[in-house]
Amino acid sequence: MKTRRDFLRELIVSVGGVSALAACGDAPVVVATATGEPGRFHTAEEMELMARLSELIIPRTETPGAIDVNVAGYIDGLMADWASEETRGAHRRALGEIERRLSANGSFPALDDAQAESLLAELDRAAFAEAAGELGGYRTFKGYVTRSYFATEGGAREELQWVAVPGRWDPDVLVSDRQGA
Repeated sequence: MKTRRDFLRELIVSVGGVSALAACGDAPVVVATATGEPGRFHTAEEMELMARLSELIIPRTETPGAIDVNVAGYIDGLMADWASEETRGAHRRALGEIERRLSANGSFPALDDAQAESLLAELDRAAFAEAAGELGGYRTFKGYVTRSYFATEGGAREELQWVAVPGRWDPDVLVSDRQGA
């Protein structure tokens, strides 16, 4: 089971990796599929499912939510422009398994917020309580959502950035300047 520290470390590395790639002139660029446009990799149903899931995973608060920054479009661009065939296949299988588990009582994207949140919370608990198994794809998808959020222009805004060490950092403090030294 991943710890919160492991998750944050991976998130920081992935966001830093996206920033580093963007700084390279010849690096591959992920072009997000515009909201409302057909997916370049995903079907219309998969795009709808991803939009609904991402909206529930990172909802709008005082900051934009995943739906506001078009996480589903970014993931579609990621799969179309960057992902290997193996990654695409695993992602598509994961979406199918997520859809199967969440839509047992009807179309998941059509459920009201309370029902959708309850079903997703159950899936989330099960996915993070068991070994990778069938729900390892959900954990990977949730990672795509969070990483994609911070890779988008709206999610990468300065006021949304996570600060690893809050407060002032003084790199050149002499040991004798410290109290008790």
